[in-house]
Amino acid sequence: MKPLASKLVLSAAALAAGIAAKALAQSNVYSLSIYAGGTSYQDLCALDFPLPPFHYKITQRSRYEDADGLVIMDPGHEKERGGVLCRYLDVEYWTEKFTIPVDRPQPLRARLLAAESAERERREKAWLASGYFQIKTFTLSNRTTSLADQEDLYRLQQRETFHDGHWTRATGPERNIIRITASTNDMVIWERIIREFDQPPRWR
Repeated sequence: MKPLASKLVLSAAALAAGIAAKALAQSNVYSLSIYAGGTSYQDLCALDFPLPPFHYKITQRSRYEDADGLVIMDPGHEKERGGVLCRYLDVEYWTEKFTIPVDRPQPLRARLLAAESAERERREKAWLASGYFQIKTFTLSNRTTSLADQEDLYRLQQRETFHDGHWTRATGPERNIIRITASTNDMVIWERIIREFDQPPRWR
């Protein structure tokens, strides 16, 4: 990270801590929050400027975690499963984003998983920039993301031998959308798979 960026992040962290402490102290039970996937999100501060840093936002993220820092998604039974309520402040400062734990340091297991995810994302971005990786969106005419159709797609996929084996498959949000991220060699195979898959289904 460049020296200027480092100074900005440090300044943002100090500012975030001060604003967050005040916001947490003044928070009330009627504050609006959004709950999704076992996690509650609440905006504490959001500012936009015509000059740098242009954008500044703090979101409090609350969730029950196990000893490894993994979220527990069992509403009403989190404590029975050994869950601990943990809060984090997600800070957006210009182009920088970082998280400040409020209640406890992030467990080692959670830090390792986050590091692995960040490294995987960094590697995929580098592959995309080099042309080794491609992302293609396929719009289906005759098939959907239904379970029966996806079983057919899985059978076609299992029949193939991929050259590199570096690929991911995602669907949606529309029911006829499939997005493939794959190496250039493997994308050729996926194009063939999707062409064969997107035929009117035979009678089952």
